[in-house]
Amino acid sequence: MSGTSVAGLNEGPFTLDLHHDRERRRRYKQSRLSLTALGKAILEQTEDFSRHNPVHRWFGGTELADGRLWRWDAANKTLVAP
Repeated sequence: MSGTSVAGLNEGPFTLDLHHDRERRRRYKQSRLSLTALGKAILEQTEDFSRHNPVHRWFGGTELADGRLWRWDAANKTLVAP
């Protein structure tokens, strides 16, 4: 299974240059997005996005890593600690 969960974006990367180039912005807006098999599995909660796209970086003085990701419990509408 690919590490991408959305397909069909015709223009990238998403930078400020995209806003200044009328043709690029047009192609971006006309993109037809769809879920890949991984995207569908993530929605069905049979796959975990972070398993296919590992996270390990620092953001604002906080270390983000796979083993420390909080999860959303939709049934209880609450965050679940790692």
